[in-house]
Amino acid sequence: MKKVMVIIVVFVSLAGLELWAVSGEVGRYVVLSVKNPEYKPNELFRAFEDFYNPRIRKLRARYGLDEVVAGETDEWKRILLLRHWLWSNIRIDDHHPTRTQLETFAILDAALKGGRFHCTHFSIVQQAVLNSYGYVARRLGCGPGLKDNGGHHGVNEVWVNKFSKWVLIDAKYDLHFEKDGVPLSALQIRDEIWKDGDKSVVRCFGLKGTPATKQYPEKFGPNATTYRWCSWEVNTNRFTALAAAFGSVLVMYEDDIFRKNMWYRDGKPHWAYNTPYLITTTRRDWIEWTPNMVSSNVELKGDGATVILTSFTPNLRSYQVKCGEGQWVDCENRVELPLRKALNRFTFRTVNLFGVTGPEHGVEIDWKSGVEAIR
Repeated sequence: MKKVMVIIVVFVSLAGLELWAVSGEVGRYVVLSVKNPEYKPNELFRAFEDFYNPRIRKLRARYGLDEVVAGETDEWKRILLLRHWLWSNIRIDDHHPTRTQLETFAILDAALKGGRFHCTHFSIVQQAVLNSYGYVARRLGCGPGLKDNGGHHGVNEVWVNKFSKWVLIDAKYDLHFEKDGVPLSALQIRDEIWKDGDKSVVRCFGLKGTPATKQYPEKFGPNATTYRWCSWEVNTNRFTALAAAFGSVLVMYEDDIFRKNMWYRDGKPHWAYNTPYLITTTRRDWIEWTPNMVSSNVELKGDGATVILTSFTPNLRSYQVKCGEGQWVDCENRVELPLRKALNRFTFRTVNLFGVTGPEHGVEIDWKSGVEAIR
C-alpha cells in the first residue's frame, strides 16, 4: 500500500516500461478496466431544439407542464407523467382529425377545446414536450409493412439516461414495450418481431407500465407487429426551428431484413424508396447513438492523470467530475487529477442546460508495485 506521496522518486527503464519508486517501493499507476455504458458518436442526427428559444419556456408555462412533473425527480417517471398528460388531454380520431396546423401550440390549443387527432399530431407534440425538458426525443414512422397490411403509425423515441438507451414511447396510447422488464427501443422491438412475432414483447400502459390484461385488451393500441419496419426523422428540432423543420429526410436501417424484404405502405412500396429523402445505413450504432454519454482517454504521468472527455450532448452546459464519494463539481473536457492514494476512483457525467444529467462514466487508477507492476 502506498502510504506517503512522493518522498523518493527513482525512474527505472525495464524492457521499455517506465517504473518509479515511491517511499522506496518500485511500482507504477495503471488504468483499470471499468464497465461503462458504450459511447456511440452521433453521425446522422445533428439538429436539436434550442434551449434559448422562447418557445421552450412558453410551452411549459402555457399548459402548466411543470405542475405535471412537480415533486418527481426520477427521470423515467417524469417522462411517463408527461406522456400520460398528453394521452389524457388529446382525444383520438384517426379518420377525421380536427383541421389545424401541424404545430405543437395549434394542436394542443385545439385539443384542450375538444379537438381530436391521430398519431402524427401526438408524435409532434410529444417530441416538443419531452425536448422542452431536456430529454432528447425524435419522431419515427413505423408499420407492419405487409402488402395487405400496410398501415402506418407515428410515434417517438426518447433517450433515457437512467437506462442508457433509447426507448420507444407512444403518447397516443400511453404505452411502451418491454422485454424482461426493460423498456425497448424501436430497433429492439423490430428484432423481436422478425424473430418470433410479438411473443417476447409486453405492451405496458399508463404511469405504472401495466401489462395488457382484460382491463387493457389487445385491441387497445397497436401491438408490436406495427414495428416490423421503422424510419427515423433526421431533424429533431421541429418545435424551435418551426417552418424550416416541417420536412425531414428519413433514415432506415439497411440490414438483411431491409435488403431481402419490401416495406409496403397502403399497398405500395414505401414512398421514400429511390428518392433523395431516404438515407440508409448499415451502421446500427449510427441510429442508436448515445446522447449525453461520456467516453474518456486517460494519460498517466507520475502521480497525476490527465483525463480527456468526449461526448455529444445537445445543449451541453458542462462536464462534471466526482472524486470517490465526494460532491459533483463542474469541469472542462480536459481534467488534471492528482493521484493521492493507491486506488483512485473518479466519476464523470454531462449536464445540459435544462439540468438533465447524463449516464455516469467511471475511471479507476490503481497503484501496482513490485513484480505486479512489471507484468
